Amino acid sequence: MSDSRGPSRPSSGSGRDGGSGTGRSRGAGDGASSARKQFPGAQGRSRTNGAGAGKSTGKGSGRSAGASSAAGRSANEGSPKGTSRTARRAGTAGAGAAGASGAARSGAAKNGTAKSGTAKRSTSAAAGSGRGAKGGRGAAKRTGLAAALNYPRAGKKGPLRWFPSLRMFGGAIALIVLLGLGGAVWLYNSTDVPQADDVAVAQTTRVYFSDGKTEMGQFSEVNRTILPNDDIPQTVKDAVVASEDSTFYENRGVSPKGIVRALWNNLRGGARQGGSTITQQYVERYYTGTTTSYTGKVKEMIMALKADQELSKDEILSRYLNTIYFGRGAYGIQAASEAYFGKDAKDLDESEAALLVAVIPAPSAYDPANDKEASAKKWDRVITREVNQTGALTEAQADKLEFPKTTKNKQQNYLEGTNGYLLMMVRSELEREGFTEEEINTGGYKIVSTVSKKDQDITVDTIDGLEDEGRPDANRVGTMSIDPDSGAITAMYGGPDFVKQSINDATQSRMQAGSIFKSFALIAGLENGYGLNSTWDGNSPRTFGGWTVNNFGHTSYGPITLKQATTNSVNTAYAGLNVAMGPEKTRKAAVQLGIPEKTPGLNDDASNVLGSASPTVREMAEAYATIAAKGVHHDSYIVDSVTNPDGSDEYEHKDSSKRVLDEKVAINATVALQGPPSTGSARSVAGVMGGRPVAGKTGTSEKFKSAWFVGFTPQMVTAVGMFQPSEDGKSEEQLTPFGGVSSMTGGAWPATIWGRIMSQTLEGEPIEQFDGEVVLDNQKSSAGNATKAPVTQAPQTKAPTTTQAPTTEEPSKEPTEESSDEESSKTEKPTEEESSKTEKPTEEESDKDDSDKGKDDSKDSDKDKGDDSDKGKDDSKDSDEDKGGDSDKSTGDSGDSKDSGDKSGNSGDDKGSGDKSTGDSGKSSGDKSTGKDSDSDGSK
Repeated sequence: MSDSRGPSRPSSGSGRDGGSGTGRSRGAGDGASSARKQFPGAQGRSRTNGAGAGKSTGKGSGRSAGASSAAGRSANEGSPKGTSRTARRAGTAGAGAAGASGAARSGAAKNGTAKSGTAKRSTSAAAGSGRGAKGGRGAAKRTGLAAALNYPRAGKKGPLRWFPSLRMFGGAIALIVLLGLGGAVWLYNSTDVPQADDVAVAQTTRVYFSDGKTEMGQFSEVNRTILPNDDIPQTVKDAVVASEDSTFYENRGVSPKGIVRALWNNLRGGARQGGSTITQQYVERYYTGTTTSYTGKVKEMIMALKADQELSKDEILSRYLNTIYFGRGAYGIQAASEAYFGKDAKDLDESEAALLVAVIPAPSAYDPANDKEASAKKWDRVITREVNQTGALTEAQADKLEFPKTTKNKQQNYLEGTNGYLLMMVRSELEREGFTEEEINTGGYKIVSTVSKKDQDITVDTIDGLEDEGRPDANRVGTMSIDPDSGAITAMYGGPDFVKQSINDATQSRMQAGSIFKSFALIAGLENGYGLNSTWDGNSPRTFGGWTVNNFGHTSYGPITLKQATTNSVNTAYAGLNVAMGPEKTRKAAVQLGIPEKTPGLNDDASNVLGSASPTVREMAEAYATIAAKGVHHDSYIVDSVTNPDGSDEYEHKDSSKRVLDEKVAINATVALQGPPSTGSARSVAGVMGGRPVAGKTGTSEKFKSAWFVGFTPQMVTAVGMFQPSEDGKSEEQLTPFGGVSSMTGGAWPATIWGRIMSQTLEGEPIEQFDGEVVLDNQKSSAGNATKAPVTQAPQTKAPTTTQAPTTEEPSKEPTEESSDEESSKTEKPTEEESSKTEKPTEEESDKDDSDKGKDDSKDSDKDKGDDSDKGKDDSKDSDEDKGGDSDKSTGDSGDSKDSGDKSGNSGDDKGSGDKSTGDSGKSSGDKSTGKDSDSDGSK
């Protein structure tokens, strides 16, 4: 067979099979083909042998090499050697084929058959052996990850070999676990516990009276008072653990069982649950804010684990109870206890504690005020769990408990009533000191004010008591009491209810000052060397460069000292003083004592002495306090101290004292100001002060639109202002008399209110005396103009204009403090404080004889007529200014004198203008100043 295959394609078959082994089976294939042509009967065997030979020798390597060699050797032994390389290669191929054929035959013989199928299987085995020898792709040994995972799976065919093996499943699970653990460790280490959420630590800021114990009110966005752990009763702790997390003391911050239970509930479509422990709820409210997402819950659990490691169980529990919302606007157990039971948390019993815990899941739904039945069921659940789950209560103890009664659910407005004005003053002052609104609302500060609870109650009761006197609804009153040695506000009345009337009548409403402004001219005169005994022309009327001034009731006092002019509030004398030294000095004195430079109506006009400016009650109290403090000015204030929740100091008032006035000037001013409350327009005060020395001044504006009394003792200053706004609040109306008073002057109800407040406030306090008169360092040996004829020329050539009366916010420029002719003429009866007729009545006394006037008017001196008539209607206004101003002048003082005198005197004065009433003026000055005169002053 070797010879027969030799001729077939020697260069191709023989060369590839016997050569370097680069051909795979091509030569063998050719040989087989040739054999099939020559020996058809042996086709199957020859093909198989050829294939076997080709595959065995194709590469010439592997385990098959030995078999090929053996076959070759056998073939050579059975045939002569070839002499050429072609013959040798052909022989080798033949030997291979023979070997294979022999093997096939041997197999066939062994199996008792010589079928070609057997030969084929034998050949296939040989072929497989050949593939293994050459390192084929399918049979290569797998290493590394593929071998470890057995993927694709060995020994499997088709899709099954790509199906993951058990080893792959196990590896994947192990990998997930490792990644999970690594991620958890990384997340735990990288998650920091942040600063507490602002809402979580927000607390109610509380304001106290000066005793530091009696609460005045509070500021709050979140009603919460945080309690230390030791101040939270065990009854509350036991109840919340039993109800919310019975394994609290055993778990590590999270509850796997609870998480699985919640997850199963969520998967079934139930209401979403978080499976949260108390620690998780604490973390959620204290740090992260409420969350229901799964990622949020994971973060929450990590932080709960850390919190459990870093904090004690008691600390976690107390923070939770201080943070949780209980309904009724109450955050934390203390606020909840106050809202539901009106008591401190430390006083809660088991039944009350259980109810508060019962409302936690849904405060609105389980509040007894909203659904008592649902609340009772939740309350019973808490008690039952305390017995069965935690053993905090015995069955016997639980049986004795009764459902507790709660207080009425009322949303309180902390600015209601009179304290609302005080609280808003506190807030404003803190904001000026740099506190933000948010800090005030949520800082949990303890603010101690300067306001005395006793003094405040006396003040409020005094004003409220005016209702029994028939006080009209439209009547408005503002008061302010100040300690002159410090500027501390000890009491104030700003209105009846801040919620209903937000304008503070003591700090915001403005009223024309009237004669109380003469005190600033007094100060300026003393500073410029005019002593208390300097004399001034007190006749009425007097003209100053076109400005005519009248005294109340047209009373002429002749030469009068500055001290007497103060006691009787003599307009003409003070007008002369103001013109002599320059009205700018009066304005300057007012500013240095505490009146703001931008006060409406405050100017350098000569008429400023009669009170054209419109200050607030607080401003006047502060200015007079400077006099009482012997020239040392203190800014008035209401906040004494602010303390942080931890007890540390946050703010303390610092003294702002500054000497603005020479002490001797202040002492002499005080001496002069003791006249009005003793024998002058406010003499009613002396009767209620029990012998205490009082200094002060009354004031009444034109047409009785405002009335004042500002006075002081060595220990305290109180200012009282009264006015009546129009229905639309844009202007002022004439004060409606009440309580038996026919003229609403400063000497009437303002002085009465002052006396009632001060006499009770100072009750039990030692009686202190003022210093006596002193000689000023720059006092002139001779001062004043009493001996001179009435001045006809003055620096001011233009009379002040009259405008609409002031509103509570912006006063008018009307300069007079006294009532007009029209108004005074309406008053026929003197005020209750009318004094008996004297030769030289105070300007605020009424002139009973004003009614004489009629005929006397005609007899009035030409001088008066002349003066007044010069002016015509202007004077009338000014005189009204005077009158009014002079109203202090006229009314002013008149007004000042509570007496109808105020009015009537004014009336005299002003009546002089209209009523033709000469009054005492005729008598006292011998002038018999006619009503006409005054008429010409104040003619309509």
